Amino acid sequence: MKTLIIYYSHSGNTKKLGDFIAARLSADKTHIEEQHQNAKLFTMLRLIFQVLLNKPSRISPLDLKPAQYDLVILGTPVWMKRLSSPMRALINQEKSNLKKVAFFCTEHIAGGSAVFEIMSKLSGKKPIATLEMTQNEMINLDNNQKLSEFIDVCEEAMGD
Repeated sequence: MKTLIIYYSHSGNTKKLGDFIAARLSADKTHIEEQHQNAKLFTMLRLIFQVLLNKPSRISPLDLKPAQYDLVILGTPVWMKRLSSPMRALINQEKSNLKKVAFFCTEHIAGGSAVFEIMSKLSGKKPIATLEMTQNEMINLDNNQKLSEFIDVCEEAMGD
């Protein structure tokens, strides 16, 4: 079973987690890029506005095609207990190309379960696994029980 990890990362935390999962699963990976990169302050203000209004960002085409994969693992930061606007755009764009999905998120304190509900609703898919990780939990990824369990479930799905 071919597996693809797609993530959006603004601060680098979601990238770090996505890269780790991809390495453990020997999965392909790609990241979401916004089409318009502005000055940092303007970008942050635009992203906050989009998140509060549940609006998707404009994103560049992916270099890998989700339709070519049996399992697509989507990763996003949680912003103000909401789904990031670039991930919202990706799901809207690719939902018909997703066969099986799993979701992971990085967060400061909480909000992941609400984000996973939104991702599931937007994609029309129930995830085979979900993973919420705080910054503190990401200090030692090699010895994180939640992460190991998420990877195990994804590996089992890859064997189907």
